[in-house]
Amino acid sequence: MTIPKFRAVIVVFLIGFALGLSVFVASRLFVRSVLNSDAIAAAEEVAAQLARSADVETTGALSSIVQYKYYDRNGTLVASDTPNGTAEQPVLSESERNRITNLASTSGSVIDDAPLLPSLFGLSDAIKWVVVPVRAEGGTRGTLLAEVDQTRSLEALTRAFSVVGMVTVGLAVLAVISVVFVVTRGAGLGRQRAFDASTLPRDPLTDVPTRSGLTAALEDAVARAAETDQQVGLMIVGLDGFRAVNDIWGHAAGDAVLQEAAERLRAFASGPVGVARVAGDEFAVIVEGDDTQSMHKCADGIREAIGKPFEIEGSSILLGASIGTALYPINAESGQFLFRAADSALSKAKALGRRNALAVFDTEMKERMQRKATLERDMRLALERGEFVVFYQPQLELASGLLRGYEALVRWERPHEGILAPRDFLTVAEETGLIREIGDWVLRRACQDAASWLESGIVAVNFSAAQFRASDVDMKIAKVLEETGLAPERLEIEVPEDLFLNHAPEVMEALRRIKALGVRVAVDNFGGGYTGLAALARFPFDKVKIDRTFVSQLTEDAGVAAIVSAIVALGRTLSVDVTAEGVERSEQVTLLQAAGCSIVQGFLFGAPRRQSEDGPAETATEPPARAASG
Repeated sequence: MTIPKFRAVIVVFLIGFALGLSVFVASRLFVRSVLNSDAIAAAEEVAAQLARSADVETTGALSSIVQYKYYDRNGTLVASDTPNGTAEQPVLSESERNRITNLASTSGSVIDDAPLLPSLFGLSDAIKWVVVPVRAEGGTRGTLLAEVDQTRSLEALTRAFSVVGMVTVGLAVLAVISVVFVVTRGAGLGRQRAFDASTLPRDPLTDVPTRSGLTAALEDAVARAAETDQQVGLMIVGLDGFRAVNDIWGHAAGDAVLQEAAERLRAFASGPVGVARVAGDEFAVIVEGDDTQSMHKCADGIREAIGKPFEIEGSSILLGASIGTALYPINAESGQFLFRAADSALSKAKALGRRNALAVFDTEMKERMQRKATLERDMRLALERGEFVVFYQPQLELASGLLRGYEALVRWERPHEGILAPRDFLTVAEETGLIREIGDWVLRRACQDAASWLESGIVAVNFSAAQFRASDVDMKIAKVLEETGLAPERLEIEVPEDLFLNHAPEVMEALRRIKALGVRVAVDNFGGGYTGLAALARFPFDKVKIDRTFVSQLTEDAGVAAIVSAIVALGRTLSVDVTAEGVERSEQVTLLQAAGCSIVQGFLFGAPRRQSEDGPAETATEPPARAASG
């Protein structure tokens, strides 16, 4: 039995138990009320007979009267009888008798009933004392103390309500089971009928569903698997060595490789949607009804298929395939978490640092994914509560020492933990897609601050690759500039070098629209690969920021110093400003001056500072880790 079905059974059982208990308690309370009313009515009829000085008849409805005692207003015993008892029963103590007698004389009928819980569960007898006033035309004559035995009435009512209760509970349980069946199995069948793979959004290059299409397909596959107690396997495949294809053979060759890879992966998939493209060089493969061993076999087949040469325009291109795998319901309870599990496994496979790596989702990854889910939830709450803040680090002109502007760096002021640097949360934000919301917030806040208290210079804002996937990125920037009143030339957008790895034509078009607004554009983390050089040749950037890893090794490695000099020379040739970030020692400044670097930033010239009423005032205590959007 699968976990969802087991939970459904538990829910049905609990609902049935609750209904049964409710019916039982309600029937007991009703029986208790009926018996009390009958006891008082019988005692009042005897009192009425005594008030008329008539012979007391305790037959018929009054047969439950076992004995009675009649006291006058002074508490003196006037009459006593045991009409339906075999022997006289002991009466209450003198003090109790006087208390009850007085109470009945002033307040009406009183019944000495059993405690509630014992009577509900049948742990008390059906014999009780009833005290009623004896009234005549001249007023109250005295008090009647009657003992009532309702054992037979209790047995009859209990039998009647037991039958009614069992029938009611049975009907209620059947109704609940029917509802659960309709919601689980019936709704699942409805999803099967409604699911149409042809309507899913598709990647225009490879003609396979996109990541959003995969999400819908996974939910459908999981729903069908839950109904038939089957498994669903998901493999996320990353193409090892694909980055070099675009750099060496060009993007046309890269597109052809992606198309051929998608075609090869179709042979290993099953279900209405077998293959989807989830990222630039990553594909997802759905395998239904397989166990762990067959998943390993399927992964071996995929690595073998991708390992065959791609013959593109006369060139033979060799790639590998790193794979992360996960299974429903072993590793995840929904399609959404199944994807996250497989994605986590792929990250582990890539972290192994070799081609054709395979990683299977395990307990350690599950714990890490749960921590990530907690962090994601807290970040969403942080956006609602305004816990994110922006620090500003100055950028100075190296030759004159004049302030050129500030770089906006996001921080998280997390309750009970203090200020968190980007390295503590932005990676998860990028993986979960929250980076878009955080990045948009940083853009707006930086423009507001620059327009209000940053009196001069530019304000540089980091943009992530996820933000550039939105087709309206330029319109968002234009709207923020209009709303905040910041001059476009005072805003500088920093884009990471690896942004140009995939979808370079779309990225370039978006950058052109941004630059047309009058906004400056800079390449961040420059020097890590060939894509930045290729981008410089195709787009008129305003600034190049040398990767901080080069700056940190500037004084220790002559080769690094040569690379930095070459980047500076390239920038001067292209009339592009060159900024060195992460400058922390005077020796680095000397070499940067010798190379002709124009702008510097780092702890040596000013730590990131937080906004205050008079401008940036609160200083960070340690060098921040660089990341997208901060």
